Amino acid sequence: MKGQYRAAANRRKGLPVYGRSPHAAAARILTRFGDLFQDHPQPMWIYDVDTLRFLRVNAAACRHYGYTTDEFLHMTIRDIRPRDEHARLDADLATTAGEQKMPQSSGVWTHLKRDGTPIAVRISSHAVTYLGHRARLVFALDVTAQQATERALYRSEQLYRSLIDTMPHQVYWKDLDLHYVGCNRVFAEAAGLDDPQEVVGKSDENLIWRRQAQRMAAEDRIVVDTGHPLLDREDTLTGPDGKQRRYLVNKLPLYGPEGAIIGMLGTLEDITSRRKAEETLRLQSRALDASVNAIVITRQVNRQDVIVYANPAFARISGYELADVVGQDCRFLQADDRDQEGLYLLRDALQTNREATVVLRNYRKDGTLFWNQLHIAPVLDSGGKVTHWVGVINDITDTMRYQQDLEHQSTHDALTGLPNRNLFRDRLDQAISYAARYRNQLWVVVLDLDNFKLINDTLGHAVGDSLLQTVGERLRAALRDSDTVARLGGDEFILLLLDQPGGGLSQRTVQTILEAVSAPMRLGAHDLALTCSMGVAVYPRDGETGSSLFKHADIALYRAKDGGRNQLQFYTEEMNDRVTERTLIEGHLRHALVRNEFLLYFQPRVDCVSGRVVGLEALLRWQHPELGLVSPVRFVSVAEETGRIVEIGEWVLKTACLQAVAWQQAGLAPVPVAVNVSARQFRHAAFVQEVKDALEVSGLEPRYLELELTESVMMHNVDVVIAAMSQLKEMGICLSIDDFGTGYSSLNYLRRFPIDYLKIDQSFVRDMLDDPPGAAIVRSIIALGHSLAFRIIAEGVETPEQLAYLKEEGCDEIQGFLCSRPVPEREAAVLLGSGR
Repeated sequence: MKGQYRAAANRRKGLPVYGRSPHAAAARILTRFGDLFQDHPQPMWIYDVDTLRFLRVNAAACRHYGYTTDEFLHMTIRDIRPRDEHARLDADLATTAGEQKMPQSSGVWTHLKRDGTPIAVRISSHAVTYLGHRARLVFALDVTAQQATERALYRSEQLYRSLIDTMPHQVYWKDLDLHYVGCNRVFAEAAGLDDPQEVVGKSDENLIWRRQAQRMAAEDRIVVDTGHPLLDREDTLTGPDGKQRRYLVNKLPLYGPEGAIIGMLGTLEDITSRRKAEETLRLQSRALDASVNAIVITRQVNRQDVIVYANPAFARISGYELADVVGQDCRFLQADDRDQEGLYLLRDALQTNREATVVLRNYRKDGTLFWNQLHIAPVLDSGGKVTHWVGVINDITDTMRYQQDLEHQSTHDALTGLPNRNLFRDRLDQAISYAARYRNQLWVVVLDLDNFKLINDTLGHAVGDSLLQTVGERLRAALRDSDTVARLGGDEFILLLLDQPGGGLSQRTVQTILEAVSAPMRLGAHDLALTCSMGVAVYPRDGETGSSLFKHADIALYRAKDGGRNQLQFYTEEMNDRVTERTLIEGHLRHALVRNEFLLYFQPRVDCVSGRVVGLEALLRWQHPELGLVSPVRFVSVAEETGRIVEIGEWVLKTACLQAVAWQQAGLAPVPVAVNVSARQFRHAAFVQEVKDALEVSGLEPRYLELELTESVMMHNVDVVIAAMSQLKEMGICLSIDDFGTGYSSLNYLRRFPIDYLKIDQSFVRDMLDDPPGAAIVRSIIALGHSLAFRIIAEGVETPEQLAYLKEEGCDEIQGFLCSRPVPEREAAVLLGSGR
């Protein structure tokens, strides 16, 4: 009975009556939550599965669609759908009919409001029995705004993707673990990838620049951890072709919605071509400025060729500075001398826009005449229009004067008709001038006939003269028109061979001449087999003057003769430089001590902290009456090789001790005097005794004498060296290692040497501010020396910055041009007197 009453009550309320159908559970839900159905904010309705008519709708559906409840109840679910979706609806209903017991989600549909406005609705439904009908309960979620947002987001993402993919720079982004999250196509191509998606999840160690990955990761980590961007830094990375390319790098932190760093954004701009272009422009500009030829650039303004640029060589040749000529027409160089054939040719070339080379008479700023070989060339823009002209001015004044003087000279050898020595000298000088301007080579070849004197004495002078004439003809025939052969006298000839485009010089060139002279010849009744020897000197390698080339070719000739004759020898510096220098120095060195030509210079050592002079190093100098002040570089090695360094070193030792005593007796502050000891001198058996004698003769206290030894001295016969050093230390003498760091000291031996000072070689000091490894070496030497209780002296200190660095690192003393150059005894006394 209670059930009947409940059913009747439900009918009065318009609620369904549920039986024992399979959908009873859903019906009971509607009964229990009727108010929830009616008040639910999401549109809901129930429709008849067979007739498709609405059986019930909630208030949200009425509000959202614009229909009243009664209107809905007289409609079917087809009425809220556009016609183009009816076929889809039928298909969906057919599928749903077989699944009445199952919840159904049929996706997103287009519905029409009462005013015809289309909306996108996501539908889900459940099978129910309502008022005895087979029905479905439908939930309708309006997703119109969501879809609009998704479409806008998609368009935004597409725009963003198109934007970064069309950017000319590489763009990429990483997560907090420094793994790639994405990149644009330019980056993918540079990384050697086919698609940007391939980069996802990779790190730099997986890409072609893996060798630089560790350094790059360190930079990225700083950006991610600190939030500080890295901007406009240049870096070199490996490209997909394996070559190194230059990039401008920017790295910025990426922030999430909550403001926390979620990764990193990076861009790479390939500036390889830009840097190459800048370098090319810089080199071209430097080439113009450094050219030995005057270069002028003009442009046409009001029918005048106005100068816009002139290089330094123009000022040197013409006397006009750039400020004097900018804006002027080039014709001012001819002054009033306008009737010149070269000018007519020049004007024709300018009118027809073609290159030309002309010879002009020009006038310097002081009015003097100079001959000018001018080459002009047009500069075209991308459209082929002439915008500027480039003119190259070659001062040929000397050439013109030479040609004029040549007519008045007797310039040829009477016997052979060849140029004589004077003409050859002139041509050689001219050729050198030309080669210097255009950086060409030229060869000077001295040729001497082997055994000519024997032929001349045996067969007579007539045969000898005929032989010389034949040789002259053969030489002339074997040379090019641009080359010169001259007879120096007797049986000696000299050749001048010029380097020309398409006709470069080679050893074969000279070998051909040698073979031409050596070919058999018949002179009268005599068949002669002649040979010759040749020496070659090459400009500018072997000399830059005619006399030096001639001399070196002559040396090469004698080397060829010493080698067995009938030979060709090219000059090398080893042929005479060492011999000549050694012979010269050795000859004069033999008498230097006897003639009192040696003297001592002194260079102060200064305490880094107080700035006071704490010692002087005695440096040997040789004042020769003819050679002047001879550098130790020239004579010390010769003295070492000849053994004279022992007696010279003994003189230095005694003289330095005497000078130290003299300064003390003059009332100057006593400071140690350091003397360099050569390897040969130190190994001399009587060396220790010589030191004792020097101290006894001078009266100098041993503590004011310091001996400087090189590392190489101490690394031979170490036990003997240590024994000798120990004797010197027992006498109270200070010992130092000079030029430390340039030899091969063993640290095991170093700790055994009774040393007071280590002197850091000036090569390390010179480069330490610009060379981190050099700075590290300096720091290491200072630390090593102090750990062994040695004082440290830095040599070659020239700048306050070097001094500041050395003081900071704890160096004890310095020596170098910052304090003083090596000076004679009187100036050294002044330094001692000042104390600083």
